Amino acid sequence: MSRWFDNSRWLFAAVIVVGVGLIFVGTWVVTAGPADPVAHTAAFLKHLVSPWMLAAYVVAWSLIGFGAWRLRSGPKRAVDLRDLRTVMKRTTLRLVSAWLIAAVSLAAIGFLYISDLENTSREERSSQQESVARLKAQQIDKWLLERTIDVNLLATSLRGLPLGSLPADRDVEQLVQLLFAEVLAGDAERTGVSLIASDGKVLAQAGEDSTPDKETTQAAMAFAANPAERRRGIIDVHLDGTPPRPRMVFLLPITSHPGNGPTTAVLAMTVDPFQGLLPQIATWPTTSRSSEAVVVRREGDDVVFISPPPLLKPVPGPLAFRAPLADNMLPSAKAALEGDGVRSGPDYRGVEVLTASRRVSGVPWIVVAKTDLEEITRPLRRKEFTLIVVIGAAVGLAAITMIVLWRAEYVSLLAVQARHVEEHAAMSRHFGTLIRRARDMVLLSRPDGLIVEANEAAVAAYGYSAGEFRALNVRDLVLPEDLARFDAIWNAPNTPDGLLVEAVNRRKDGTVFPIEVSGNAIEVDGRMYRQIFIRDITKRKALEVEVARLSRVQSALQATTSVLLRAGQETELFQEMCEILVQLGGYRMTFVGMPNSDEGKTVRFVAIAGVENGYLAGAAISWGEGARSVGPTGTALRTGEMQVNQNFITNPAVAPWRDEALKRGYHASICLPLKIDGKVFACLGLYAEQPEAFDEEEVRLLLALTEDIAYAVSRLPRS
Repeated sequence: MSRWFDNSRWLFAAVIVVGVGLIFVGTWVVTAGPADPVAHTAAFLKHLVSPWMLAAYVVAWSLIGFGAWRLRSGPKRAVDLRDLRTVMKRTTLRLVSAWLIAAVSLAAIGFLYISDLENTSREERSSQQESVARLKAQQIDKWLLERTIDVNLLATSLRGLPLGSLPADRDVEQLVQLLFAEVLAGDAERTGVSLIASDGKVLAQAGEDSTPDKETTQAAMAFAANPAERRRGIIDVHLDGTPPRPRMVFLLPITSHPGNGPTTAVLAMTVDPFQGLLPQIATWPTTSRSSEAVVVRREGDDVVFISPPPLLKPVPGPLAFRAPLADNMLPSAKAALEGDGVRSGPDYRGVEVLTASRRVSGVPWIVVAKTDLEEITRPLRRKEFTLIVVIGAAVGLAAITMIVLWRAEYVSLLAVQARHVEEHAAMSRHFGTLIRRARDMVLLSRPDGLIVEANEAAVAAYGYSAGEFRALNVRDLVLPEDLARFDAIWNAPNTPDGLLVEAVNRRKDGTVFPIEVSGNAIEVDGRMYRQIFIRDITKRKALEVEVARLSRVQSALQATTSVLLRAGQETELFQEMCEILVQLGGYRMTFVGMPNSDEGKTVRFVAIAGVENGYLAGAAISWGEGARSVGPTGTALRTGEMQVNQNFITNPAVAPWRDEALKRGYHASICLPLKIDGKVFACLGLYAEQPEAFDEEEVRLLLALTEDIAYAVSRLPRS
């Protein structure tokens, strides 16, 4: 058995080593993700000192400390075979509780870590989506600025030419065509250039999209007619021609003088943003199978996708796909209604996505950058699964630790029990003689207080069996509030004559009784023990209490003698007598009550002393008939017989007054009638704090007092 116990220590150490390894391996696996080994190592080292890992360290070290303490302490006492199963059940409960605490703590740490990981991942990805949308919007802003500069440069070149002679002057026309050709050759996005007169007539044009459509012509005429409209104009992208082609027009009035001169013509440059800009906007800065950036705008009650969503199959053409704004769950519709922001919801495919939107300056475009939530959360789910596996392994390792501890304690307990059997054989001879000589309860214990043997008197007095006594410490018999005093006496140096003290002990059923303890140290087979002789002094203590109580009563009765001799009035006599009985006699409350001759036969209390607190005023005592007349007071006044109530809790006659009496500390009472010439004129009531307070001797003294009171009252002058 001892070999297994020694092996348990090695097994426990091995489990600790495996646990430490699990911490490092689990952390390395959980932080996996970066392809760069250096980045992975940095994430690993950072995670080792994270708050979550520190909390896990606390749980691990608590478990290790608990196990080391259990292995080091071992069983403190031996038990017989009948109690071995009970002890091991308690041990199992403790170990299972420790395992549950560790498991719940690890699960809570994992749950909080996963929640924090999800929040952090969501914030990081939202920030990334927002950055993409912002960069794409800035890219469009830059593109608009570049196209505007192109128009202004061309307008500056045309401003010095006699545009009014077009189209009649062939030389001017050729020069304009040369400038137009140079502009169109500079960028594939520029699909056409035209000069439009104030009446809408085309003065010159070049390129495949040079012929102005109706919207372009009307905008040019408005520029020429209204000087206030001489500003940069952009006709948003739309479809025109056969077959329809996307076009976007930049308008700029050409004046005879820079600034506010008359409009000579309106320059219109047609641009196809799908030739360069929008394909660049659609590209995602990193590798992603579900990420896309689309440009949308609001048209009436719809949101129109200027650039076709590439994930929609088949991919629609430019400006061909639209969605109703009424579908306010659609992220693109939210972007059109609410503006910039980060949102989540089902996209046009019905797939949950994370989006960020950004408005473009100069045109009513909105860039929407989106990624499927499934793609965002897939790495997180893999990490969460890995973490669950690691926590599960840790919980399983903790269970193995508890099994090792349980087995070690079980084997150790059996070993202690075997040693106890050997010690018991040596002690039996000595204790047999001790039992024969002892008349009182006798216990034999080790110096640390563990009980070795108990005689039959102790078994009968305490209610424990001999086997149960051997599983106890003498401290288990002491009341909790007396433990400090007991330890001070127990740990004091041994005196030649031993110890002799009085105390209170507790039986198996929880009842207590006073004892007198004597004992000394003895040596048996080279081992030190303490033999303890215990005597039940319950009767002696009761006698002491009774003597003290009767002494108080006699003192009170002696004091009332002077009151009876010098009282000049009946009320004065009653009040002083009640106060003396409370102060010297130790009663909780006293009163003198007189019967009223009214219809309800009520009682008038002419003198009260002690703790009354409105009890008599609410008692509604009657000396006639009914439930309120069968109590001690009513019965004494009605019958002229003394009434003793030894216990408010068990006496049914006082049930109407029981609750209020107990609130004020009344547990017993007596009511003695006062008579003159055989007729009851009053009664004396006394209330005690203890049940069974009025014994035969005390009643005898109180009856003598009532006779003295009645005689004194009869001698007083009647008013």
